[in-house]
Amino acid sequence: MASARLHRRDLLAAGLALSLAPGVARAAPGRMVGFLSDFDEIDDAVAICRAVILSLAPEARLLDISHRVPPYDIVAGARLLAGSAPWLAADAVIVGVVDPGVGSIRRAIVARTRRGQSLVLPDNGLLTLLDAADPVVAAREIRNEAWMIGARRSSTFHGRDIFAPVAGRLARGDDWTGVGPAIDPRSLVRLDLAPPTIGPEGVRAQAIGTDGPYGNLILDLSAEAFAGLGWRFGDVVPLTVAGRPEPAPYVRTFSDVPEGAVLLYPDSRGRMSLALNMGDYAAARGVGAGAEVLIPRRRN
Repeated sequence: MASARLHRRDLLAAGLALSLAPGVARAAPGRMVGFLSDFDEIDDAVAICRAVILSLAPEARLLDISHRVPPYDIVAGARLLAGSAPWLAADAVIVGVVDPGVGSIRRAIVARTRRGQSLVLPDNGLLTLLDAADPVVAAREIRNEAWMIGARRSSTFHGRDIFAPVAGRLARGDDWTGVGPAIDPRSLVRLDLAPPTIGPEGVRAQAIGTDGPYGNLILDLSAEAFAGLGWRFGDVVPLTVAGRPEPAPYVRTFSDVPEGAVLLYPDSRGRMSLALNMGDYAAARGVGAGAEVLIPRRRN
């Protein structure tokens, strides 16, 4: 118990030392900080990172994007980051910690987008989908140890020791050039995500994840691209999912089909998805991210 109290005291002292460092700027209060991770909330990791951020920027508006990214799943994290960033303030700081390479030679970075958001994350491809919509225009490697937690830095908890303190400093208005040397945005790691194959016969798409706890299967196919296949609301589309036929009515929402029935619909983020009304499609069909979905063109 005494060691736990000492550990908390050390964290608070480190945060206080960072917050009192000379020559720091003070920004207008209330800058938005979005926080995404695969930590879950089963232990104290999320709370510790929040505490570090708020010790440096107590007036920040700290928003949890999600902490239920499947462990180590950079693709899922990239999807959630890209889906949420447009709804955050244009000057928001976004911390993304899905970091299976923690402690390795992978870089820790801050990236600035054209819109003006600051991304604090590992250079492992997590920004890939966001970069496609809001390109990264400048980036720096986090190298300045004065921006980190201090000498007690861990090799396995960079969320606490590197990303959270950097986010806190940015949220309070510190000059981001102090974080470390500039790097070419073109050198940043991007995930190799093959686009859906669209041909004269139709589309070969892929599931890229599921929707929260509901088990809806999200495809890497935009509603706009699907519209080019000629299907109309109310049509039954003869899909093939993971090699099995899956005829599904193309509808606007879940209640357009009976309870327990399958549906194909455009989701709230503009991607095509498969679901069971009031059910879990992924569990019922035994499919998930990576499942191949074939969608033919409509024949008149």
